[in-house]
Amino acid sequence: MDRKKADFIIKRYQLEHLVPMAITLLAIYLSLNFLQKNIISILGLIISLLGLAIWWSAKITLAENWSAGYGKPQLKKFVSKGVYSKISHPLYLGVNLTLIGLSLIYKKSWFVLTSLVIVIYFFRRMQIEDKFLLKRLGKKYRKYKEKTWI
Repeated sequence: MDRKKADFIIKRYQLEHLVPMAITLLAIYLSLNFLQKNIISILGLIISLLGLAIWWSAKITLAENWSAGYGKPQLKKFVSKGVYSKISHPLYLGVNLTLIGLSLIYKKSWFVLTSLVIVIYFFRRMQIEDKFLLKRLGKKYRKYKEKTWI
């Protein structure tokens, strides 16, 4: 195997498995160590757990069709089953909800600012992917978007 292909496999593995697992572990850590018994922290925990559930559900539904959320959008196979039958961008929504929830739990300004940048990036990424999929799939994607949220 050549070096370029090996680097690609390592990066894909890291993004596909290590990043979701790291954020899940971070959510558990922050929830256990910084959760206060006030409405904001408890709301943050609920939002974070909802985000993780949506994210993992989307990741499992996509399976081998998953690709990292950077660079040019790609279409391996159009997926509209599972959580994708209700939400058009559940991976991004799940990450965003998780980060928003964690920001409510771990109220450090650097964490909140970093989370905000990531959330804005993923909302922009949703717009880019919508344009790409509309161009590639046309009417099929338009009908799909009418039936789904986000």
